[in-house]
Amino acid sequence: MSAEGRNEIQLRLFVSGATPGSLRTISILRKLCEARLGDRYILEITDIYKDPAAARRYQLVALPALFKMSPLPKRLFVGDMRDLRPLIAEFDAFVLS
Repeated sequence: MSAEGRNEIQLRLFVSGATPGSLRTISILRKLCEARLGDRYILEITDIYKDPAAARRYQLVALPALFKMSPLPKRLFVGDMRDLRPLIAEFDAFVLS
């Protein structure tokens, strides 16, 4: 069954390498998804160092970048996700829109 069929939010996070900042962003985003969405999300993580074609395919110019893939409309959040305050402020509107 697709993510949309189960009412799941499909997210894709793009990071640049296994740096401390990237690892912290991944950890914070996973915790936020668990707290806000429970088991209603799928989070895919793409390291553009391992998959540089993804940066071109998604036309990324800044990282980290979080795409809401489904349900529609697709949305993009770009910027420092290590600080929870601005991320929490935007998360519900971003993910649940």
